Amino acid sequence: MVKDDVLFAWWSLSSVQGIGNIALNKIREQLASCDDLIECSAQDLIVFGLKPKFAHLWAESNSLEKLTTSSSHNLFLLSGWTKIQQWCQQPNCGLLLPSDSNYPDSLGVLRDAPIFLFYRGNPKLLVANSVAIVGSRNPTHYGREQAFIIAQQLMTADWHVVSGLAIGIDAEAHQGAMNNATGIGQGKTIAVLGSGLNQIYPKRHQKLAEQIVDSGGVLLSEYLPDEKALAQNFPRRNRIVSGMSRGTLVIEAAIKSGSLITARLAAEQGREVFALPGAVVNPLSRGCHQMIKEGAHLIESAADILRLLNSDLAMDIHQAEIDHQQDMFVQRAHSSTASSTTASSNTQLEGVGQQIYQALDVVPTAIDTLVQRTGLSVAEISQQLMFMELKGQVCQVPGGYIRS
Repeated sequence: MVKDDVLFAWWSLSSVQGIGNIALNKIREQLASCDDLIECSAQDLIVFGLKPKFAHLWAESNSLEKLTTSSSHNLFLLSGWTKIQQWCQQPNCGLLLPSDSNYPDSLGVLRDAPIFLFYRGNPKLLVANSVAIVGSRNPTHYGREQAFIIAQQLMTADWHVVSGLAIGIDAEAHQGAMNNATGIGQGKTIAVLGSGLNQIYPKRHQKLAEQIVDSGGVLLSEYLPDEKALAQNFPRRNRIVSGMSRGTLVIEAAIKSGSLITARLAAEQGREVFALPGAVVNPLSRGCHQMIKEGAHLIESAADILRLLNSDLAMDIHQAEIDHQQDMFVQRAHSSTASSTTASSNTQLEGVGQQIYQALDVVPTAIDTLVQRTGLSVAEISQQLMFMELKGQVCQVPGGYIRS
């Protein structure tokens, strides 16, 4: 646990308006340890490259004993410090600095590495082998299934999955990692938030966040626990997702999307970048296909990722195991269909028709796949598809049916 005086010195320095992560890391790189900051003077920080006005302001408030005035800056420092202390006093909660043994080395070498990492759960996961999985917030069934299965396969091979707790691909990746082959709920995953850990975003994933912690995973954020989600926080969050991972996999992403920003950051950070191909008629495949054209690794399974990362823990994933994992996904997906699917874009549909329409994809979907996704019988689906085709709501094509 970081000493309070060291932690407060860094908190005070990071709170000086005009000092960002890059400046903080330049100072950190010139210290033997984060602990050495408490021995520094304003002149030392000036020598390290900090502007004199910032260095002197920090020197006036770099310890609790010096906060004798009621200036707005000091009140801000004390308020934030109180929140930090309250957070660290809770069970399974804490705060890491780059010098901590559980702070990821791969993240700490970045020029804009976060000085503070708040966590809830098991911080030891942060230094284990991990792969990031990101993608669309409104994926197809194909994208959801692949995110779940690949995450499941990675966890079975003892690689942890990192993602951002967002709806869509992120959530499926977290769920897949927690449902590995050793048993439901036995896998571990890492969720990096763009908000404080007391402000789970999106709110609908409060239960998912609890499941991640309960299963031995960890929630992570660089923001004070009570900070709400802000739009500008998410691109910053992405550098942590990619920076702490050996590689980043993108599953379904439009040409302009946050997932491609994460992939670009991964490439800039010297990490491997993977992309899952999709149907050429699917707009969400275009981002991944563009990445592949630009040099990203085309992958079809977790085995491809493990092979490319030269994992000592790589294992053969036999077809029987894949079939078993897909069965597990279908059972889970069927039980959560009502809550996980979006409202049909065809307002004329209702009941069984709407259920079938939601289960269709941009790629041809066979009737037996519709049976798995909906739980309806072949007879029910065939009859309803005939009516829907007559109304122009679906089209039969080679390989199954698609939405019109």
